[in-house]
Amino acid sequence: MNIAQISNLSGRGANLLARMLEVAPLFQFAEFKPDPSTYVHIADKDSFSGSAARAEGGTLQRDAQVPNPESRNLALYGREISIDDVRKMDANVGVSPAGLRLFADRRLNGLGAKLAVEVQDEMLVGVDASNRMLGISYFVKDADATGQTPKLGFTADELAAMNVQVGLKLDTDANQKAFVELLEKEMANVPGANAILCNVNLGARLSTIARTIGAAGVTTNNFGQPVQTFNGVPIVKLPVSAIPQNESDGVNTDNTSLYIVRFAEELGVAFSTNSGFLFTDFEESEVGPQGIARLQFFLNLTVERQDALRRLSRIRL
Repeated sequence: MNIAQISNLSGRGANLLARMLEVAPLFQFAEFKPDPSTYVHIADKDSFSGSAARAEGGTLQRDAQVPNPESRNLALYGREISIDDVRKMDANVGVSPAGLRLFADRRLNGLGAKLAVEVQDEMLVGVDASNRMLGISYFVKDADATGQTPKLGFTADELAAMNVQVGLKLDTDANQKAFVELLEKEMANVPGANAILCNVNLGARLSTIARTIGAAGVTTNNFGQPVQTFNGVPIVKLPVSAIPQNESDGVNTDNTSLYIVRFAEELGVAFSTNSGFLFTDFEESEVGPQGIARLQFFLNLTVERQDALRRLSRIRL
């Protein structure tokens, strides 16, 4: 499901979510998977042997499968905003209800933008500790197996295989061509890839390269927004707070990463949630002279297959 489908909002809540999608584009592309507050994650790591071919009357190849479930919890993110009762009393001196609603809506839009960007960042950089969710960049680190932390049923070796150290500075024609070859190869290693996540700096460079080689395009996403593509796959340009420009390769500290993702509820990358975007409109407070509105997300990362994600790290501009 997309964020609007799983949130199932109407009225002010739906309008607020629409504003949030404008400032946090990852929410326009991510898939959200219904799961309870404590849920079981099972990576799809079935093992098979032999051949499916058989002789007439022969037996079928049978492989016993033993899942490796892992218990996970949703991470909780939320903010509240209050408006003092004195503002409501403005209705007594001629301020129209429409004016009061506009005042409240603007306060909500500001809070919604703050929370949306904050959670979008966490979807990439969350460290799976201190009440924070597991982010994509922490799930697959820029490291070999010794620097990976087994997560979601994947071993350190499996996680290391999901990271490709590019080691290129994209400031020459030769390096750009080498990068395109590597990018296309790794996109093929993510069957059904439907998003390329990068920061705005690399996104601009990638768009320039795509136009140069004839790989640029434009599509419309599920929310009716135009988005640039590379060989038909949407380029999702995120702020450097989500995908930094100061990653280290051991020598230089101006590296960044790109992520090739297959967002899917099943056998892909998704975010487990029991709420989507949860909105509680202004209500009277029992502990103070204010009306209080509450905005929340309960979510965490789910990755079910090794071929659902690739990180291309150590890219310089």
